[in-house]
Amino acid sequence: MFKNTNTQKRADLRKKTSIIDEIAYSNIDLQACMVTLTVIVVLLLSVLSVATAQNPYLL
Repeated sequence: MFKNTNTQKRADLRKKTSIIDEIAYSNIDLQACMVTLTVIVVLLLSVLSVATAQNPYLL
């Protein structure tokens, strides 16, 4: 009754990339990123410690 003449299967052959592949195969220096992240975290923690310190003149 129905004649199916198109029996080809089409697959998506594009490479599926993840963020790990992008970091591994690009020229991003991972050590420089970690140093920058560490400096930002240290600065953030120092600002938070100063902002949350108690006022000694209230005693």
